[in-house]
Amino acid sequence: MTIQLTTYPPQDPHEVIETVAAVGVSARGFLNEPDLGEAMAACRDGLRLWAQELGADMVAGCQFQVDFGPKAVNVTGFGTAIRRL
Repeated sequence: MTIQLTTYPPQDPHEVIETVAAVGVSARGFLNEPDLGEAMAACRDGLRLWAQELGADMVAGCQFQVDFGPKAVNVTGFGTAIRRL
């Protein structure tokens, strides 16, 4: 099952389950700079995993914060896990 992530509220009838959050990190490796895409993908995967464990089929109202550091990129995301009726 693919959990949909959206930045807007759902239009369909739905049941709110719980707020979910996740953090994705990309640290500097040997000869590599931190990768924002890698950190973002890890954060989205974390949101989907938590929502799936709760029995949700969507995470609505997603928001993301990106923090750039000299050795790592951190992406923090959160949203509302919902089940469409």
